[in-house]
Amino acid sequence: MNEDLENIRKISNRLATALGLLIVIIFVGALVAYWYDDIVTAPIAALFAGIIGGFVGLQRRLKSMSTDDLMLLAHSWVYVWISPVVGGVLAVVLYVLFISTLVSGDLFPMFVPDEVAPGLVESKGFSIIFDVHGEAVDYAKMMFWSFIAGFSERFVTDIISKFENIPDRQVK
Repeated sequence: MNEDLENIRKISNRLATALGLLIVIIFVGALVAYWYDDIVTAPIAALFAGIIGGFVGLQRRLKSMSTDDLMLLAHSWVYVWISPVVGGVLAVVLYVLFISTLVSGDLFPMFVPDEVAPGLVESKGFSIIFDVHGEAVDYAKMMFWSFIAGFSERFVTDIISKFENIPDRQVK
C-alpha cells in the first residue's frame, strides 16, 4: 500500500474513533438536557453539529491533501481535532449571528426572545442572550447551517468578512 493511502487509512481510523467518542458525549449530553430543562441547549447543539460537520469535511478533503498534510494528520491527534473544533466554534458564532439577526432571511432560522418576568433580566446576566426560542423548522435550519459551518469553515469566515466592509459609524 502506498504511503498516502496508508496515511488516509490511519487518519480515517482516528476520525472514526473521535467521532464515536463525540457521539457518546452527545448522547449523554442529550440525556442530561432532557432531565434538566434549564440548560442552554441550542448553542451546544450548534457546537456539536459544527464539530460533526468538521469531521465530515476533513474526511472529504483527505484524498486531495498533499503528502505532507497527510503525514501531519496521521501522526498527530491534535491536527485531527483542529478542523472539527474550529468548525464547532464557527457554528456557535453563526448561531450568535442568527439570534442577533445580523444574518437573516427565509433560508435562515428566526429566533425570538423569550418572555421574562420584570426584574429577571438583571439577575440572568450574559446568558439572557441565549433565552430565545423558535419553531421546529428554525432549530432544523440552525442544525443544518451549523453543520455547514463546520463542513466549510470558509462559509462563516466569508460572512464575517462582509462585516469588515461596513463603514464605521460615528457616535454623536
